[in-house]
Amino acid sequence: MDFSEYNLWFFALIVLLGFAGGFLAGMLGVGGGLVFVPVFQEIVKNHEIAADRVPYVLANSLLIVFVVGISGSIKHIKIKNTHLQAALTTGLAAVFSSLLLSYILRYFHINDQKMFNYIFCGILLLTGIKMWYGKAPKGSIENEKAVIPPLKNFIPAGLIAGLITAITGLGGGVILIPYFNKVLKLPIKFSTGLSLTVIPIIALPLLVFYMLNKPEMELFKGLQTGHILWPTVFPMILAAAIASPYGIKTAQKMSSNTLLIIFLIFISVNMTKILFF
Repeated sequence: MDFSEYNLWFFALIVLLGFAGGFLAGMLGVGGGLVFVPVFQEIVKNHEIAADRVPYVLANSLLIVFVVGISGSIKHIKIKNTHLQAALTTGLAAVFSSLLLSYILRYFHINDQKMFNYIFCGILLLTGIKMWYGKAPKGSIENEKAVIPPLKNFIPAGLIAGLITAITGLGGGVILIPYFNKVLKLPIKFSTGLSLTVIPIIALPLLVFYMLNKPEMELFKGLQTGHILWPTVFPMILAAAIASPYGIKTAQKMSSNTLLIIFLIFISVNMTKILFF
């Protein structure tokens, strides 16, 4: 793609997808990568940039996820639906385990992506089953107050999320929300808010790396920062940042069980994408 191919229809499409990903991220407390990653895979797939294809996809997706996480976190802070110290503890643990495992995998040349995907899908399946059978009974109090456990209890959540992110490129809220909700016994709505606050912390180190790393081939000459494609990513950032608070507002109006069902559907879509696409 060069800048001459950037037309009104393309602009409208990426704005629409930005809204969709931002709304999903705000509602479920996830990064929105399920929307953003395929978009950038499609953008770069027809170019002879084999060595840079994955960095282009990850860099631009991470930038949108980072901005959506910041936008959503501000909204959650205003409605007191997150906890900054817990988010920072979780996020730093995730960054540590993700970077450590990434180094180990590269050092020992371990790159069996199919095996990693099966492991991740197994974890998602067990998570989904436990969340479904542990859903709130009818007549239970909807907006129960979150009781924050000691901060050290959030470290395993971050370590697990970081490991899964390192071996699959996914993770984030898909791992954090079940842990917060079922292990730490936090309400599902609070868990989604806390997860969204953690995601920018996890995304930032890798995002900085891809912004500073010069690609072998530029797709938008003179309109890039490292692997960041500004003509494409900037409209999506604006749309996603605008849509994210509306997703949060929608989630707050839902019952906990409705939100849980939607999250389980999201898990199912993730498993399908990993196994078959």
